[in-house]
Amino acid sequence: DQKATEQLTRTLRGVMRVGLVAKGLLLKGDLDLELVLLCKDKPTTDLLEKVADNLGVQLAAITEDKYEIIQSVGDDAIVIKNTREPPLTLTIHLTSPVVREEMEKQSAGETLSVTDSPDVLDRQKCLAALASLRHAKWFQARANGLKSCVIVIRVLRDLCTRVPTWAPLRGWPLELLCEKSIGTANRPMGAGEALRRVLECLASGIVMPDGSGIYDPCEKEATDAIGHLDRQQREDITQSAQHALRLAAFGQLHKVLGMDPLPSKMPKKPKNENPVDYTVQIPPSTTYAVTPMKRPMEEDGEEKSPSKKKKKIQKKEEKLEPPQAMNALMKLNQLKPGLQYKLVSQTGPVHAPIFTMSVEIDGSTFEASGPSKKTAKLHVAVKVLQDMGLPTGVEGKDSGKGDESAEETEQKPVVVAPPPVVETVSTPTAASPPADQTPEQGPILTKHGKNPVMELNEKRRGLKYELISETGGSHDKRFVMEVEVDGQKFQGAGSNKKVAKAYAALAALEKLFPDAPVAIEQNKKKRPPVPARGGPKFAVKVSKSPILPLWG
Repeated sequence: DQKATEQLTRTLRGVMRVGLVAKGLLLKGDLDLELVLLCKDKPTTDLLEKVADNLGVQLAAITEDKYEIIQSVGDDAIVIKNTREPPLTLTIHLTSPVVREEMEKQSAGETLSVTDSPDVLDRQKCLAALASLRHAKWFQARANGLKSCVIVIRVLRDLCTRVPTWAPLRGWPLELLCEKSIGTANRPMGAGEALRRVLECLASGIVMPDGSGIYDPCEKEATDAIGHLDRQQREDITQSAQHALRLAAFGQLHKVLGMDPLPSKMPKKPKNENPVDYTVQIPPSTTYAVTPMKRPMEEDGEEKSPSKKKKKIQKKEEKLEPPQAMNALMKLNQLKPGLQYKLVSQTGPVHAPIFTMSVEIDGSTFEASGPSKKTAKLHVAVKVLQDMGLPTGVEGKDSGKGDESAEETEQKPVVVAPPPVVETVSTPTAASPPADQTPEQGPILTKHGKNPVMELNEKRRGLKYELISETGGSHDKRFVMEVEVDGQKFQGAGSNKKVAKAYAALAALEKLFPDAPVAIEQNKKKRPPVPARGGPKFAVKVSKSPILPLWG
């Protein structure tokens, strides 16, 4: 009871932290702190002096540090500064709930019977101190428990300090805006997503004169927290938020934050190793950051079949090969962009048409033909480049890929492959074409003019060809195929499996059937010719009964 009586008779009721300290929004360089001292009655200048004098005595008893205590008459507050560098400033505001109660009674039309002392502190300063108390309590109840809200407010406080356009939002309006934007989300958000949501809210025009505005929840009457902004300030803030949102969308958020871009945690691979360069966006886990060393792959002879890992590595090497050089059409398009190719004529049968394309350059018309419009255009480009004396890009290509000249198209000569050397399984090398005769010169045929695989299949059906080895890079492959005929095994080598099978079959034919007749056997039964409609098969039957007249 004695303590309760002392509490009722005491002039000073309590002190509370407000502002940045109470809300946890301090940034580096913030040296201004605030306290609110609640009084029983309206605070006066005399009370302000007594509190200031008592503070000096209490501080001297607690610490040996020197503090400067200033009575700020203009602000109706007490300012305490330390003598160290950097100087820290603590501002103490005096206020009382009686000030707000009297104002509410006056607004309701009631008559006040109590006369104020002439040295009472300014009413608006006392009301502002009471409002800061309400703001601190509301922030601790609503914003402190909201995920990412405090960190986003601190980021935007720094933005308000750096960018003058955002300065009018600093303080209570910014805190209300962030709480409203983040608190209305349907799920908790990270700091980056929450910051983007606040920028989207501002960019949508919430602070514009025709926008929804930001209303103060700590006031009984509807009060706009951004009512102090003029139209130009509202437009500038909205435009700046839209620009910041665009920067964030294009991965340039560091410009909004006023900082240098963070370096990638994983170094980029050199371009000569991998032409495709991806930027690491998700850092690797620290547990598995170091990749364990793999055992080296053993290099065996060509006799063993390659493993699956080796095939995968070869496929990756194929993908990593540099892109092919530009063809003649691409080169001409770079030199003369916007050329119009015209179809001059289309001749030949339906299954093998021949297209003639033309193009006009500097008054000269060039024409060329090909089995398709695309090929004809390519031949025209080759012809134009040759006329200009420029390289056409077709000199180094294989003839087997159809690189005929633009003016004449020649068929590949049919080359009868010479008898290859027949070797058994005991020898590691396989039959392969001679150095002066490569598969690109034409198809591989026997002395009967047949495909070796087809001719061997006619003599021994059901043969199986097996891949023995696969060596070389992506542009220089070498395959070795093997076939077993009558208990003997024959091998053939080539740049692809088809060529290797042909040489293996050719080796078997030369070994097992060297004296086969050259004449091509005609064992197939000839089908009778299909008679025309109305012939013997579809003959019209004639009735043998006499034809009776229809009239008598």
